[in-house]
Amino acid sequence: MDFRGEIAALQQGLANTPALAERRRVVIDTLGPRRGERVVELGCGAGLLLREIGLALGPHGLATGLDISPDQIAVAAMACEGVPAVSPEIGDMTDLPWPDDVFDAAVAVQALEYVPAVETALAEAHRVLKPGGRICCLATNWTSAFWHGPDPALTAEIAGAWDGHAPHPNLPARLPAMLAQAGFGQIRQFPVPVVDPDLDPDSFAWWMARLMAAEAVRSGVPGDRAEAWLAALDRAQAAGDFFFSMVPILTRAVVDRRED
Repeated sequence: MDFRGEIAALQQGLANTPALAERRRVVIDTLGPRRGERVVELGCGAGLLLREIGLALGPHGLATGLDISPDQIAVAAMACEGVPAVSPEIGDMTDLPWPDDVFDAAVAVQALEYVPAVETALAEAHRVLKPGGRICCLATNWTSAFWHGPDPALTAEIAGAWDGHAPHPNLPARLPAMLAQAGFGQIRQFPVPVVDPDLDPDSFAWWMARLMAAEAVRSGVPGDRAEAWLAALDRAQAAGDFFFSMVPILTRAVVDRRED
């Protein structure tokens, strides 16, 4: 998936929905950032979570955000302006630019499933975390996404194109074993469901539909088919026959020990 241009703009719109504001609250509560700590966000996107982490850490902490997309980092820098000790920067989470044992916590939200070498990214996270450091990873089992209302054939076509948007589209199912292999323990998982009975610009589903349509066109679906699907969603909403749900999973783990 290309995280620049239109795709980046749609992701930024998605990040501003009430559903994702609530998701950030759940992630913050689970991560538990404490004042003065050093925390890294892997795949910080538009920087809204990074800003909240920075505010929780206070002026003597450090919230570092890493993202591979220059477009996202530019927006993150603006979102975090005025928050002390917040540092968004361009980088690759499979090759972290820090020495061992420097962070108290790490967080990755809808990011790891887009990394082909996800095992390497987890090993790098383990390396830069201190003993006892914690990690929170939120990812979606994308086969859980359910659209009710639009034309079933159109929905299947767009969803089929979306299936290929990430190297690991159902990462939560495999993540505990991957974390254990990387040296993490105390692994726990929690659902963070999204339910949208209405389709409007404040809903997760409205932005998600446009993101899926844009990705479908990028992957070869004719533009008129993608537009027809969006129009079918609007008709379903107007008829009172729209519904969307999906189940992201939040996984928390701890660095139990280091091997010499």
